[in-house]
Amino acid sequence: MIFGEATRGSVREMSQSVDARMSKRALRARLGLSSDKQLATVLQLPLAQVEGWEEERALPPIPEVLRLLGVQPAAAVEVPPADPDDNRIVAVEVA
Repeated sequence: MIFGEATRGSVREMSQSVDARMSKRALRARLGLSSDKQLATVLQLPLAQVEGWEEERALPPIPEVLRLLGVQPAAAVEVPPADPDDNRIVAVEVA
């Protein structure tokens, strides 16, 4: 284990203990991390980005944080392109 003591449990169990409204300070405490550098390593983000977050505000909803929190981002729904001539096409009858 890189940081702290190795614990038994899955990512799901850890994500259930982490609230989406959790602050950066609370997340570090929950994971047993003492610095932003360690949190940046866990999230695989640049240190400057993690240091830019305020200590007591809710975590930003970026994919790396959401993945740690166990929240699956909604997949973008692909809308088929609209055919402008769709209502103008009619069936042709021949004699």
